[in-house]
Amino acid sequence: MNTNFLDQLQLRKESIDQFLTSQMSRYHLPRHAGVSELQQSMEYSLLQQGGKRFRPVLSLLWAEAFAVSPKKILPWAAAVEMIHTYSLIHDDLPCMDNDDVRRGQPTNHKVYGETTALLAGDALLTEAFRWVSEGYENEPQVGLKLVGLLAEAAGLVGMVGGQAIDLKAQKQKASLQEINLMHALKTGALIRVSVEGAAVICGLPKEKIQLAREFGAKLGLSFQIKDDLLDSTEDKLELHSFPGILGLEETKKYLDEVSNDALLNLKNLGLSDSLLSQLIHYNQSRSH
Repeated sequence: MNTNFLDQLQLRKESIDQFLTSQMSRYHLPRHAGVSELQQSMEYSLLQQGGKRFRPVLSLLWAEAFAVSPKKILPWAAAVEMIHTYSLIHDDLPCMDNDDVRRGQPTNHKVYGETTALLAGDALLTEAFRWVSEGYENEPQVGLKLVGLLAEAAGLVGMVGGQAIDLKAQKQKASLQEINLMHALKTGALIRVSVEGAAVICGLPKEKIQLAREFGAKLGLSFQIKDDLLDSTEDKLELHSFPGILGLEETKKYLDEVSNDALLNLKNLGLSDSLLSQLIHYNQSRSH
């Protein structure tokens, strides 16, 4: 993959990191140890543990493709990242996945305790909606639409619903339809809405917003398929993974099929030569 492309992604990641840090420093908090520790817990997962910032970078790439200033997108992109971060904190808790390490560092509850970690996730989720409302208060119709989209992607018919499906999954082979549904909700919904929300902010017509939604869904699915391929070998096929259902070779074909569908979406939007198309090709060839 072209190193310049990865450098382009890194530049956008840095702008998002700067925005998140700036926004978190603006809070005027009550002088109380409990609130102070809560903010530290939020910042630990949101800022110190970092991450690829895939979802907010995707929002920026979409806006740039339509010549919209990154400044207009950043409040939305940051809000999506906050919700993603809250979900990771909660996923790591003992009552969920019970993980001790994330991105090479102790998980939030290992540093701040379970109760504070739980509240940090709650606070990040709630504050995300405030950042959207404040970021688009001069465009109330846009802000209202964004709040609805974010709630849809994060809630019962989105990420939380997908997590519930995952928790109820039985120790048996799932169908392709079942695993597609689980990933479309659990991981795909926030990726999809990163694009769809950016399309709304760009002021695109309904038919193009629908194409954006479809592209985001296909892109999210393609990344999940690739992740499953990277985690699988012939002698290690998880029951609830694409290779576990389809086999390695058929999963590779499925990845190409979904990726080509996403590229067709971009073509229909006149974005075949954009960084977004490079992102699809990057995913197909990445090794980690």
